Amino acid sequence: MKQDHKPFILNALYKMLRPLVKLLLRYGVPYNAFASVSRRVYIDVAEEEFKLENKKSSLSRISVLTGINRKDIAKIKKQQSQSITEYQSDNRASKVINGWLRDSDFLTPTGKPKKLSIEADANSSSFTELVRRYSGDVPVKALLDELTRINAVSISDKQKVSLIVDAYIPVENIDEQMRILSRATSDLLNTLDHNVSVNDNPTRLQRTVAYSNIPIECLAKIQELSEEEGIAFLLQVNKWLAQYDRDNNTSLVGSGKARAGIGIYYFQEIDDSSIDKSAMDKASVDNASVDKASMDNSPPDVADDNEI
Repeated sequence: MKQDHKPFILNALYKMLRPLVKLLLRYGVPYNAFASVSRRVYIDVAEEEFKLENKKSSLSRISVLTGINRKDIAKIKKQQSQSITEYQSDNRASKVINGWLRDSDFLTPTGKPKKLSIEADANSSSFTELVRRYSGDVPVKALLDELTRINAVSISDKQKVSLIVDAYIPVENIDEQMRILSRATSDLLNTLDHNVSVNDNPTRLQRTVAYSNIPIECLAKIQELSEEEGIAFLLQVNKWLAQYDRDNNTSLVGSGKARAGIGIYYFQEIDDSSIDKSAMDKASVDNASVDKASMDNSPPDVADDNEI
């Protein structure tokens, strides 16, 4: 690390770690557990991504890169098989929902998910066929029970199944939430690392638009609009990206195997020093309604953190 960059990098690290530490403390993960995993990550990354060409990384080289004692590195490497369980890829419920949202066999002419008969129907696509196509040998009833449990589908008196969500969101399953969180965070940080690294490769899409002097009462409306527009955009991405996936397009020709996609998220921060505590006690920010006239005012020409 160049010494003149170190203060800026450490300051950025502090900011990146704050939300992570907040999450860890919420779920009772102590510092020593975080430190243990961090050492493991340092060793793995040094060994796998900073090795010299055509050479296996030695304990000495890993020690030089990480600052971790060679004896500790050897001990940690012996324990690797016991320490961290890798998350599996998207689960079956997620695959079925995504297939329902993008497969033309299960969409209406207007592109909306069809209501599906549970059993095979000669005249139309069925939920059974959807599960078979996107979930392999998982029993149809088990998949339907799971989608019902997470409130992703509804079942009519005529045994028709309707999709009532736009994405797979495991509200009560903490393990599954952590799997999604870890993947999303890893994807974002890998893109950031790619874009700040010195190389000849083209940068990846990573843009942000934000304003920093927004009345708190406007946040509910902003969040509502961002969700509507964001979901619409992601559904569109889901359809055209599926064309480039071999699992959805068996006629696709090409070499190797890669994972690619686009993520989108909403964020907000409230400046505590700007809040009138007595006024906040009387108002619910989450349920705030915004007069349309106030939202129609023309915004500044350039956003404060505009990175489009």
